[in-house]
Amino acid sequence: MEFYIMNTIQKPPLLKRSLISLLILVSACTFAQDPKNNSTPNLLLGQGDQLIRVKAGLEAGVPHFVTALNDIVQNADTALEQAAVNVVDEGALPPSGDPHDYYSYSPYWWPDPVNPNGPYIWRDGEVNPDRYTSDISRIETMVSRVTALVPAWYFTNDERYAESAAEQLRTWFLDPATKMNPNVKFGQKRRGHNYNSPSGVLEAWRMRWVIDCAILLESYEGWTEKDANALRTWFGQFANWMVDSPTGIEEAMQPNNHGSWYNAQLILYALYGENLDLARKQLDDMPARIFAQVFIDGRQPQELIRTRSLNYSIYNARALITVARLGQHLNYDLFAYRSLEGRSIKLAVDYMTPFISGDEEWPITQIRPHSNGSAAQLYWQAAKGFQDREYAKLLRELPESPLPSSIVQLLDPLPEDW
Repeated sequence: MEFYIMNTIQKPPLLKRSLISLLILVSACTFAQDPKNNSTPNLLLGQGDQLIRVKAGLEAGVPHFVTALNDIVQNADTALEQAAVNVVDEGALPPSGDPHDYYSYSPYWWPDPVNPNGPYIWRDGEVNPDRYTSDISRIETMVSRVTALVPAWYFTNDERYAESAAEQLRTWFLDPATKMNPNVKFGQKRRGHNYNSPSGVLEAWRMRWVIDCAILLESYEGWTEKDANALRTWFGQFANWMVDSPTGIEEAMQPNNHGSWYNAQLILYALYGENLDLARKQLDDMPARIFAQVFIDGRQPQELIRTRSLNYSIYNARALITVARLGQHLNYDLFAYRSLEGRSIKLAVDYMTPFISGDEEWPITQIRPHSNGSAAQLYWQAAKGFQDREYAKLLRELPESPLPSSIVQLLDPLPEDW
């Protein structure tokens, strides 16, 4: 399952793209001289200390930065034409009856052909399109709007984007009439089952880049200190729900990628919500998770039972790297962790590499080809986390040379000339 979904927008003709790029460069040049936006923001997923380099690259016309910003601005322009989305206006009510509670359907659950009116049954790896009639479509729209509007403002200094982003954040998180309650108790419900799936916790990870965007927005006068504090409080409450609720506790106990991504988002939300003790507690437990999830040859056994076992092995390794990078904010070095037998995050990544590259055939169940996009995110993160240029080289050698999303390229760039 992938967590980041951008709006698909038809590319404009070549002349129009050239004009857009020229306007971006002019705006970026102007922006670079704006002192109020030249402070170093303390990003959590991205790298605030690299933003000056990105601005300079935009001013100099570095192609991959310009292309990424071009895509961001096109998405932001589309977002300006849309109304702010919220969690209460559409869709079926959750079992609580409270429209402020997030409510979605589990992706791999389908009608039973033997009992069409009975409880849904599991079909691993096959997504039921009916899932997108729930709040998941709205949270993805919210995320895509914020993650286009904020970088578009930050790198062009066009305050229309910032104003719209602030409105969207207030609508989804802060306005009493429309805000989402800080929980996903009713995420990934299974039709016909009276059970709150812990898997619903995973859907909150879609909001990850909203946090860095909100941190960037703190230098915009229209996003007040009151707004910023209220949003940090919301995510702090969400983190508390994750550790206190039966749903969150059950997800924390999962031995596979679910548990790893639980750790990643809880650490992120605790850092943003300024609950550092909670973040440290999660990080203290990570060596035990790495030991349990990585065999001494690098295989990840909990992911091998899935019908897309290579996809899920990549996916879990990405979660472990994300946790390790977040840990660096609190001086944890999980990249250096090695068990006595040599189990480590790096071992898991390196084990998969010949299969990802196609040099060897993956020997376990994989009902569809693995995603090169997910592999690109793995190597991008590994290059940054291990400070190893070889992973950047592997990324460039992937078929069709996929790159992570534009926001990653701009807020979390690889080192220069990698």
